[in-house]
Amino acid sequence: MVKNSKKILKLKKKIKEIRYNFLKLISKGVKYHIGGSLSVLDIIVCLIYSNKIDLTKTSKIRNKLILSKGHALGIFYTILMDLNLLSEKEYFSQIKNNKFGGQLDTYNCKYVDWSTGSLGHSIGVSIGMAIANPKKKIITIVGDAEIDEGSVWEGLFFISEKKIKNVHIIIDRNKLSASSFIEKKEVLDKKVLNQLNLNIFRGNGHNLINIFKYLKIIDKSKSSLAIFNTIKGNGIPEFENSLQYSHGQPDKRLITQVLKNLQN
Repeated sequence: MVKNSKKILKLKKKIKEIRYNFLKLISKGVKYHIGGSLSVLDIIVCLIYSNKIDLTKTSKIRNKLILSKGHALGIFYTILMDLNLLSEKEYFSQIKNNKFGGQLDTYNCKYVDWSTGSLGHSIGVSIGMAIANPKKKIITIVGDAEIDEGSVWEGLFFISEKKIKNVHIIIDRNKLSASSFIEKKEVLDKKVLNQLNLNIFRGNGHNLINIFKYLKIIDKSKSSLAIFNTIKGNGIPEFENSLQYSHGQPDKRLITQVLKNLQN
């Protein structure tokens, strides 16, 4: 349990700021996947602002973050701007020149550890990074639709069989793919996961105490798999559990109203 309630309150405030600033980018015409970005926002903020992924350190020193669900990159860029690691001017310049893509297919950002977007590859990449960097934690965030890819499970069983100790996989379990509801996931049952030589964690991806419990597991000398139940579009009633805003963009009237509501 996290004892420092001030730290939790500070992070909750930061999450609200990042949510607002992310949606502000949407209001300026930048197109992102809103639902899947907001479902994982709390987890990414906790990882970065707790310094589990310390972006102020060089890539050679710090732990690695692979955002396999690259459609949530808008949250990552919003955080970079909040940390003054990326200026708003530079951000929009890169957007204009097609240097910052829509799936973290990024060509000019030193804070991105791996360009993602093609599903199923990230865990294999994280294994390679883990072997090359045994003293670093390699943290990979995947969506629950992505785990249908066979390569994900090949990677998980490889980590287990070879006893690789520094790969940590987070599943954003928002129960919605880009186009449909995915309530059932038998592969996430205990009978399957208990076969893996991994620390298995289940929690609420919007509960900061739950998230911090998992961050402590990351510190242990064994790889882990976390399944965090989340809400697609979390924090914005108009976007929550909505297929429309999985890909779709709100019109100017709606996004203006949403931003106004967040300020109240």
